[in-house]
Amino acid sequence: MAAVLELPLWYYRQFPVDFRRGEEATLGILGWAQKPCRIPKDETALVLMHFWNIGFPGGPAWSEASPQRGIRECQEYVGRCVMQFTRTMPPIIQAARDAGITIVHVASSEGYASKYPQYERTCAEVDLEPVPSQPHAIRPESVDLPTIQDRFGPDYGVVRDVEYDFPPGIGPEDDDLVCVYTHQLNSVLRNRRIWCLTYCGFAINWCLWHSPCGMVDMQRLGYTCGAIRQGVVAVENRESVRTRANHEYAMWKTAHMFGYVLDDGDFIRAANSVRA
Repeated sequence: MAAVLELPLWYYRQFPVDFRRGEEATLGILGWAQKPCRIPKDETALVLMHFWNIGFPGGPAWSEASPQRGIRECQEYVGRCVMQFTRTMPPIIQAARDAGITIVHVASSEGYASKYPQYERTCAEVDLEPVPSQPHAIRPESVDLPTIQDRFGPDYGVVRDVEYDFPPGIGPEDDDLVCVYTHQLNSVLRNRRIWCLTYCGFAINWCLWHSPCGMVDMQRLGYTCGAIRQGVVAVENRESVRTRANHEYAMWKTAHMFGYVLDDGDFIRAANSVRA
């Protein structure tokens, strides 16, 4: 009999509204709840997405002295990523390895993914074709709108950044899979009959939703997606960073729109109970 992960998953009950409150009818909804769920171990995967080595030992420096300072100045999230992922990710990943849970690393480019034999092995397995790209919008060369440099800084898109890599201890090992594109991830998951994806990485309110292999793409293909609360970092802004308000909003949206949120301790306990 296949091993089953017993996972207490957080979800959000966006009902029932209180019609008497008018514009504040939302105050009637029930909100957060937790449900014990049984998911076959072989039908789930831990998806480690866009873990970059910026600020980690041996990686590109994140400081005023960085040669790419103009780019680093808009990467407000690096300090939180280094602190949080150094602490939370090793036990999550080790528990998944010990339990024999499929681990998939999603890289942001082939530039560093191709250095790993796991990527070559993944590509050899892929049996689906990429979706044909669509023609882009027709727009004038110059438009009177805030530019990407206005929003991210004068060097963004102008100064060439260095190639990223996986952080030490969070990169591919052994039989891990490595993907860059959605059709690759879809193919290797279908080959294993995996349909439940638990994400960790950066950023929960950016790449993990919207980039290739992210939750938007995978939900459209029929996958259920969730995240480990302590295994993700959000892009924050000046108004949100002290309370991590964007992270909290992202937990609600992930649970309500895509499937569930899970705590790291609960994931580790469930994995340890089915160790291979």
